[in-house]
Amino acid sequence: MRKIVRIILTISFFLMALVKTHSYSQTSISKKNLIKIGAAQIFVGEVNFCYERLLFKKLSAEIASGFVTDNYLLNFISESKSGNTGKTLIGPSFGAMLKYYPFITGDEVYVCLDFKYRRYRKQYTQDGGAYSFNEYVERYIPRVGIGYHFFLDENLFFDFSGNLGLIFQNSLQFNNNQVDKAIKLNFGLGLKFGYAF
Repeated sequence: MRKIVRIILTISFFLMALVKTHSYSQTSISKKNLIKIGAAQIFVGEVNFCYERLLFKKLSAEIASGFVTDNYLLNFISESKSGNTGKTLIGPSFGAMLKYYPFITGDEVYVCLDFKYRRYRKQYTQDGGAYSFNEYVERYIPRVGIGYHFFLDENLFFDFSGNLGLIFQNSLQFNNNQVDKAIKLNFGLGLKFGYAF
């Protein structure tokens, strides 16, 4: 837990150092719409397309929709007790975020409230395909975060973020007839490529 707190503090100080390099004479950017595609989420098998709309002077809302395949990062760091013989199915992914910009609206540093939903799915077959079983891991992820929009020009930008929250997980595993429920800590780093218009 201390390591996570140190990482969050390091990211926060880094973002604040970047903020000091810009002037604050501007109160908002002229672009009200931002579209993004996530790059860091690929590691957890998620392909997401996001739309952010600047609502008020320092407030915006973002929605995201996409799909998940397999959690590659989790598979890499954890050992599987059974053979990974299931067929990966496409599952849904949705998200919503509320952002507050203390300096320049749509640009610079923001703090956010974030909610994500992911459903990973696999299908197992036995007896030559006569019997099939659909396994799933469903995740509800509320979290808070801090981020930074770094504009390359008037339209193109990177969205860097760090988030901390909880995972409320429901899972139905192969050879188990009961849904397992768990609550876990979630720490995430985000990188999105975006276009403002």
